[in-house]
Amino acid sequence: MGILFVVLMSAGCTGTFFGLQNTVPETTISPDTTTNQTPDDCTFDQLTMNHEVHLLTGDSCYFRTHSPMEYLNDLRMHPDSQVLVLNVPDDWITLHDAELLMKVMDSNEPAAPVVSPLSSYWPSNQTSTVGNEALFLLEGYRTGNYPPGLCSLNYFRPNGTEVRAWWNTYGKLGLPDEQNAIRIVQNTNPELMAYPSDQFPTKSIDTEKVPDGWYVAFIQEGSGVPIISAQCYYVGNDKKVRPTGLVNHSIMVQLQDFSAQKCG
Repeated sequence: MGILFVVLMSAGCTGTFFGLQNTVPETTISPDTTTNQTPDDCTFDQLTMNHEVHLLTGDSCYFRTHSPMEYLNDLRMHPDSQVLVLNVPDDWITLHDAELLMKVMDSNEPAAPVVSPLSSYWPSNQTSTVGNEALFLLEGYRTGNYPPGLCSLNYFRPNGTEVRAWWNTYGKLGLPDEQNAIRIVQNTNPELMAYPSDQFPTKSIDTEKVPDGWYVAFIQEGSGVPIISAQCYYVGNDKKVRPTGLVNHSIMVQLQDFSAQKCG
């Protein structure tokens, strides 16, 4: 018997949340009034489907018609549900959304947990919190992928202190941090997704912070020589990436002495 997985919508919910306003149910809309209608494939019924169907069809248009804060409000309004999310549109979570999410990351108000369809873990009879789901969204913003993990419970263990440090140093300024700089390079060069790796030849990543951005090096380590190859890049504060160097032969430079900025 198929288990129903639900992505919830805010339509029909009452009350306000984080500055969101709901239309008063008694409000009468005249036939001549132009309104934004929700497409049929964005409705609650369309998003109530079993696991196999969801993998095939994805998340419908829900995330193209709802903001992250509206989505968080839906999670808040249905704390006893479990929400299945396959993916969201690119850049769905913006800097402005991240600023709003930071304000509620300490909230203990109950909310529905979020699960990836790839997860073998299902949070039955478990409830998340608004703060935890805000942190899950913030992690998605930082990594460029939402959901950023298999489940917002069990697998996900956020560090609020680290998140605040990231926000004060990089986040609120819209600047890339170290992990963001690495991700930007890997997204531009998919073959670098294999870094880092402990499998032979060992692959590692080295970074150097400079005032206007990051230098990032993707290094292959040898057995008889310290380094057998390296690819180096620069990621600016504007998040644009450019190659800065290539080492395609063995070099007698110890890993700890390698400079990502000099690529050698």
